[in-house]
Order: sequence, then structure tokens, then C-alpha cells
Amino acid sequence: MQRSLRFSMAIAAAMAGAGLFLTGPVSARAANSIPATDTTVSLDSAPTSTATTNGMADTAAPVTPAATPENQPLLMYAMGRIPDGNGSTVGQDMDNLGIKVGGYLDIGYTTSFQDSPRPYFGSAFNTEKGNNIQLDQVGLYLEKVINFANPSFRKRGWGIGGKIEMIYGSDADLIHANGLNFYHSWSNNTEGDPLDQFDLEQAYVDFGVPIGADSGVLIRAGKFDTPFGLEQIDPVDNLFYTHSLAFGHVLPYTLTGITAKYIVNQQLSFIAGFDRGNNQALNDDNSMVSWLVGACYKPNSQWMFKPGVLFGPEDANDNGHYRTVGDMVTSWHPKNILNGRLTLANDTNLGYDGAGATLANGYSSSSYFTPGSPGLTPGSPGLRASYLTTTPGANAQSACWFDTAFYASYYVNSYLTFNGRAEYMYDGKSFMLEGDPGTTVNYGEFTIGASITPFPDANLLKSLKIRPEIREDVADHRVFQGGGSAGKNQQTFFAVDAVYAF
Repeated sequence: MQRSLRFSMAIAAAMAGAGLFLTGPVSARAANSIPATDTTVSLDSAPTSTATTNGMADTAAPVTPAATPENQPLLMYAMGRIPDGNGSTVGQDMDNLGIKVGGYLDIGYTTSFQDSPRPYFGSAFNTEKGNNIQLDQVGLYLEKVINFANPSFRKRGWGIGGKIEMIYGSDADLIHANGLNFYHSWSNNTEGDPLDQFDLEQAYVDFGVPIGADSGVLIRAGKFDTPFGLEQIDPVDNLFYTHSLAFGHVLPYTLTGITAKYIVNQQLSFIAGFDRGNNQALNDDNSMVSWLVGACYKPNSQWMFKPGVLFGPEDANDNGHYRTVGDMVTSWHPKNILNGRLTLANDTNLGYDGAGATLANGYSSSSYFTPGSPGLTPGSPGLRASYLTTTPGANAQSACWFDTAFYASYYVNSYLTFNGRAEYMYDGKSFMLEGDPGTTVNYGEFTIGASITPFPDANLLKSLKIRPEIREDVADHRVFQGGGSAGKNQQTFFAVDAVYAF
């Protein structure tokens, strides 16, 4: 206990030091560099998409002029060059209807200073093969945005939109929802055979209704990315190539269900809904639904607050024990500090699972990832907590976890942005990460990197970004580099990727 307390105090001190360092002139980008959340509901004069818009909040941004073919990404630029036979172009017709097509490409390389063949594992999206150039993702989407500020929409009184998004690459193997994995069983989401796979990330329909002069309600039904948290599957707007320890563990990747969002105005919105459970789609690991509630408040151009709660049964074949996760995202873009070049953000979450300790304790080191273990189903890092099955009649014990991650981004110029992240996780009973089965582990993670835009003034190349980073992970147990008696308490590695939005 004293050891864990000393470690936690050391992590807190280190994070405080990192925060002081990152607020200096070596870190972050104006408001637009902290990742976007949900921008598919637009109150702007021109629709936007999650692949091209960098806003913190899912409420509206200032009114912007409609895009022209000359300043659009590659696919929409190409559409703007195809005549439609009516004196216009296919791209202009799509713009008039609020329809967009786009995508992205992400390729990366990771190497460990410990010469490990797999420099990092234990967190999905950080399971790089190591010392190899790797295709992480190719994404392609088609979406129709409901523009709540469009006069014709408000006059008509309703609108229909939606989105379909597919990805291909090594990351796709890690996020398959239950019932949409055509390569292997959902409980083996890290099997990696083949290495590059397809995944239907999102497929939903939106129905919008305006209310009064500024308000509106949006109903969304289908499979969609989790509406909470700061980091996202789409790599375009993330600050780093690697992800936080919490990403994909504390919050699910995707949900399948129905949500209702009430947009009060450009500053405030509320969301509530139900779903089949974390990362569940055509199949469900139990017979109960889960619920979510949240809000987004942006009082001015400097602050954004986004609380959210997910709760419901998430353990396999168990309708009686609930999991509750609270998440709070806060961002601050001080306009009067460092000439408005700095953006700070925090993502903090706290979770509880009524049967978590029972599941975690069931995973001894000899049975981990071993099919047919007594009372358990083999699982994958981070996601295993959603589908492990307790032995019938076992007394359930709870588990708790806590994670907080601080982000800083300093915009130097159109070519260069410096980024930093400092994170602490308390993983009760090693429920969230594989760690040391049944044992509580404290983690720290520190990442410093940059976002380099080689061609900021070239229309079709300005979305190309190179993101090098150095990352240090520490823990109070030997959980890295294979774990066990030969495991390490820390690991350091270098990673770099190239991401291009088209």
C-alpha cells in the first residue's frame, strides 16, 4: 500500500512538472489542434465533417463561408471537377445537398529503446509490431450533415442525414464490434489474422427537427463512435500517433443504439440515449441495454466543458452487475496568453464495475489468453472486461478505476505544432489493462511530440501531417515488455506516422 502511495505521489509530482514545462513556449496549437468530437450536426452556414473539422465541441463554431472546389480535400475536389450535365458539377450538387465524401490514410513506424519486438502492448492502437512500417488505417466515409442554420431546413421543419464509414488496416482488427467481426470471434479482437482487416466503424441515420429560431433536436440511430472522450479512432485530429492508456479501455470505441440530442443554441447541447452495450453491434453479450447521458457547454471561444456518463450491464451473460463510467472533458484556449497559440485540455474519467474484480482475479498468468480456461472466455487487452464470463455461482466482487490525461498544444506556425500529454491511471485489480491479473496497478504515461505540416499552402497536400513522438510508460509493477518476472516497470519508445486526409 505504501509502495503504491509513494508511486502515485511521484506520478502526481512528475505530471505537475510536465504541465509546467508544456505551458512554456515549447508546446501546442491554437484551439483547432485539440481533437474534434461530434461535428456532424452543424449550426454553421456550411456543413462540416469529422475528418476535416478541428473543433473541441459538438456545438457550433462561428459562421464560415461555403467551401469551394479549390479549398476542399482531394475527393471533394475531384467531385468538383466532374460536370453534372446541368451547367454545374457533381461536387457542387453534393455541397448543395450537404453530402460529403472523404477519407484518410495513416501509416506509422514504432521502435522500442528496450529492443523489444513489440515495443508496446496492453493498449489497443498502441499494439504496433515494432521496427516495421505499418498500415494503421485507410478510412473512407460518406455523410450527409444536417445543417440546423440552413433557412430551407428550418422552413421545411425536418431533415435527414447520416454517415457510413469503413476503415481498413491493422487498427481495424482491434475495434470490431460484437457481431461485425468476419475474421474471427469477437473475443479474439487481437488475433491479427490477417494483419490488415476491414471494419464497419460507423453506420447511422440522423433525423433533425428545428425548434424555434436557434434550437433543434437530432435523433441518431445505428452504430456510431462513442460521443464522449477526447481522443478518437479517426487519426486526423488526434494530437499523437499513439493513444492514451484510457483510450478504448475506459470508454468503448463504438456504440449501437439510439440517441437524442437537444441543441439549445451554439453554446449548449444535451444528449441522452440507450445502446446494446460497449462495442456491441449485431450481437450482444447479455440481454440488457445500457444508457448514456451527457452535455456540452461552450460559454465562449476559450472554454469548453463536456461531461458524460455511461451505465448499464457490460459483463458477458450478466444482467445483474452494472458498470458506470463518468467522463469529463475540459479545454481552455486562452487568447491573451502566448498570443493565443496555446491550448490546454484534460480528459478525466472514473469507473466502477460490480463484478470487475471477479473477472480480473479469474485471469491468472497461466490462463491469460488461453482458450478453455475454467469459467472464462479468452479475451483481448482492454476489451476483455466486456466479455469475460464468471464461473456460475461465483461471488461477484467489484473493481474501480480512475484515469486523467492532460494535453497541451502550442502552435508555432503553419508548419509546426508542439504537443504534450501526461497521464495517470489507477487500474483496480488490473481490470482495464491486462497488467498483473487481479492486482491493482498504477500507471503513468508521458508523451512529447510534434505535428509537422510540410505543405500548408498547397491545397491538396495541406492535410498531410508528420507526427514524431517520444513516449515513456511507467508502472509500479513489472507489467511491460511481456510482464511476469522478466517484465519491466518502464519502457521508452519512439514513434512516427504520416496521416493524410483526402
